[in-house]
Amino acid sequence: MPVTADHDAELFSIKRDLVGSHDDQPRKGAARFLASAICSSAALIIIFLGFSQFDLPIARYVRSVTTYRPWEQLTIPWMAFTSNAGDWIGEGTHLVVFSLVLGAVGWLWSKATITKASIQTLLAHGLSALIANGLKHLVGRPRPKFTHSGDWLLAPSMTSGFDSFPSGHSSASFAVATVLAKRFPAIGPLAIAVACFVVLSRVLRGSHFPTDVLGGAVIGVISGTVAAAPLQQWRTSVAEGLVHSAWGSCATLALLWSLARPAEGGVAGAVLMALGLAATASGVWLRRTMWRDHGASDRLMNVSPLLIAYGLAAMTTSLYVVAAAGLICLAHWLGDRPSAEKTRPIRSSWSAAREGVLLLGVLSAVLILLGVRGVLPFR
Repeated sequence: MPVTADHDAELFSIKRDLVGSHDDQPRKGAARFLASAICSSAALIIIFLGFSQFDLPIARYVRSVTTYRPWEQLTIPWMAFTSNAGDWIGEGTHLVVFSLVLGAVGWLWSKATITKASIQTLLAHGLSALIANGLKHLVGRPRPKFTHSGDWLLAPSMTSGFDSFPSGHSSASFAVATVLAKRFPAIGPLAIAVACFVVLSRVLRGSHFPTDVLGGAVIGVISGTVAAAPLQQWRTSVAEGLVHSAWGSCATLALLWSLARPAEGGVAGAVLMALGLAATASGVWLRRTMWRDHGASDRLMNVSPLLIAYGLAAMTTSLYVVAAAGLICLAHWLGDRPSAEKTRPIRSSWSAAREGVLLLGVLSAVLILLGVRGVLPFR
């Protein structure tokens, strides 16, 4: 029996209703990434509010261990070393020289990946410097040595010493480190660790508040993520950079809060602690299911770390950390939802090592959250 045009149109309409048209897919993807970016941005605002609780206490502590005659010098040796070494590593000219040396190595040994990384680190550094330096003079925040009471006026300024937010060393270091982590995943943890070392040095040096280096790190991660991807994917790159910077910032706030403040008491503290233990245990139990079933779905692979992360966040008993972690988990879920057909062929040796590192990290975090609270000398 011949098939009529009306019949073809009806079949197409049914298929479109069942699986969605091709035009709808990019629209849905864009909407999902926009929602992810909004959640990540909201989480970062909450994290900034949490970090701001430590701005003056940390600045006052650093001043208390710094001598000002005959020169400014930290009296604690490891802090003095970190301050000087991090300042040298994060210097803009030194990072540019590093990128140029990287490019020379790639050219001499005909390694296109290294040459590309060199170009991308330069682009990331330039983008982060442009944003950071523009914000510095637009915000006009005084540096810690000009601040004693916490009462300051934020206004555009070109005056030296009123350019604290954001930290230029932090933004440049994280921009370069992010590109290196994306181009060479094996050395990614080392690159990020060096950038964190630079961030710590800026606070210990008394040059920046914690929120200054946090702002610089966020700018650096987003700049590095954009520079390491094709330009036409910049929207997706920005959303990805927001999620990654929010994860790192939230983890840092959780650690700082746990080491500086005791666990919240009363009913609220008990509920958060119970919720955290339950979520963390559930996440680990799902990992156990995955160990036994090597064909576990990607959806299960994503749910487990999110449960563990949110559980550890709840165990801090900090509402800042709990709220931010919830938003980041939602942002991660929206921005990186896997397809049902996707598979991950991972070697068993690498999988075992990864799971071992994960379990060790979870155990260390639980020990800190339960047994090492309030040890830092500032509140």
